[in-house]
Order: sequence, then structure tokens, then C-alpha cells
Amino acid sequence: MILKAGGRASAAAAACAVGLILGWLPGGGAAPASGPASGQETRQMATITLTPADSGKTVEVRAGDAIVVRLEENPTTGYRWAAEPGGDQIVALESSDYVSPGAAVGGGGERVFTFRARQAGSAPIRLKLWREWEGQGSITRTFTVTVRVQP
Repeated sequence: MILKAGGRASAAAAACAVGLILGWLPGGGAAPASGPASGQETRQMATITLTPADSGKTVEVRAGDAIVVRLEENPTTGYRWAAEPGGDQIVALESSDYVSPGAAVGGGGERVFTFRARQAGSAPIRLKLWREWEGQGSITRTFTVTVRVQP
């Protein structure tokens, strides 16, 4: 299955507000005499969010889009999600954050990876749940998607 990135309602609302402020839309001041410079199309960057159900799929995005991967994690067990290196020219890891839903000691939460599509091409995103100090033999789960970046 191929998933395609798309805008969200909140992103469209933000784009509308920016357009009004900068005078690109009616009611927001004088409109520019023509479209974007050099005939280029203006495009809102998209964010696509992936979950464990998306593992094994192919995702189509455009350069500049964000890919967010959300996976359950309980770091108190020693098992943590980690990104495997590779494909950084096409899709680069921007951040990896642990989000805890509450203050319960020992309770699980979610690991949130944010990747950025950098240039046209195809590259995998490979993640593994493991205990780093125990090595490759400790991997209990994996998550892999193929990202196709359009220019």
C-alpha cells in the first residue's frame, strides 16, 4: 500500500491566515500583480504520521515534508526505539522524543521520531526496539517503511 502525504485542516487554516496577512487573499490588502515569482507554485509542507500498522508500507511525500513515526515504548524496561543509519541524503532524522502520558512510575509512553524529506529519491526508514548495550540479539520489534520523495 502507498500512503500519500496531504495537508491538514489546521495547516490550511494557517496558510489562509498567512495569506490574509501578506495580502495574497481577498480582504487582506492588495494582491500581488501576478502569482509566485518565476511561475513557481507555492506549496504548503505536509506532515504524515505513521504508526505500527504502517510498517512494511511505502510512503510518497514531497521534498520538505515531515514524516512522524509514533511507536509505543516503555524505557524503564531498558528497551528503546532507535533509528538505524542510512538514507540520510534523502530522508533525515530531525528528532527523537519520548512522550509520557502521565506521571506513573514505570508506565509506558510513546517514542516520536520526526524525519524530513530532503531530496528526490527513495530510502528506507528502519527502526528497532532493543537494549543497545545487549546488541543486535536484543531486538524484539522492528518498524520499516520505504519513503519515496518526489521533487
